[in-house]
Amino acid sequence: MTTFMYEPERRPYPRWMGPFSPARGTRSGFRFHRGRLGTWVQDEFKRSFWPVLDCRGTKLLTNLVRREWGGGRILLLPTGLVVKPLQGDDEVGRRVVIGRFRGPVVLQRPDGRTFNLNYPGDLQPGDPWTGPKTTGLECAIQSDGSLVCKWYHPTRLGKETITEQLHGADHTLASGFRRVRPIDVGGRVRVTANGHVITNRQTWTEEWIAFYVGRIDPTSWTNWNRWTGRTST
Repeated sequence: MTTFMYEPERRPYPRWMGPFSPARGTRSGFRFHRGRLGTWVQDEFKRSFWPVLDCRGTKLLTNLVRREWGGGRILLLPTGLVVKPLQGDDEVGRRVVIGRFRGPVVLQRPDGRTFNLNYPGDLQPGDPWTGPKTTGLECAIQSDGSLVCKWYHPTRLGKETITEQLHGADHTLASGFRRVRPIDVGGRVRVTANGHVITNRQTWTEEWIAFYVGRIDPTSWTNWNRWTGRTST
């Protein structure tokens, strides 16, 4: 198993003006709980915290965030960027890039087993997703399998909303989405840290369940540094 590696961004941390997903509740996404980085996962019985396995990379990231901000939420974008929302900033919605990661994000379940976001198992489109449902970059999948992301950032007069296609037409993703939600021509999906795509579907019990759609190659998303103001990779 390849180790999760983290390289801190040099200061001053550049503003992040690119794709972003807002928090949906106080327990969504990757965040810090009792000094550890992880995510809350809801199963049919209860909600529990799944920490990221300890390694040098996670310790570097954890120490930096706790030292600079005391904790809070971070985004692990599929391109490897680590983005920190600055909740206490006067400019609502201000975010900065605090580094880059490589390798799989591996979580520890309450029973001691692990869940690898890079290798989540032999999943086929339409299979239930047993990992975290609230992490990843929110996008809207179109009928042709392309992915469109909508986000905002603050301006002097309020905020500006941006909509951009991040991933072109993709027959495999379109087919995978139809397997999960056959009556929908499009809808919300999440692209997880290691590139797997999931979506929620309401079941006959009226419960929203996450299902597997497919995978994209995160290395196909290039030139994201244009949203940081820095040209280095």
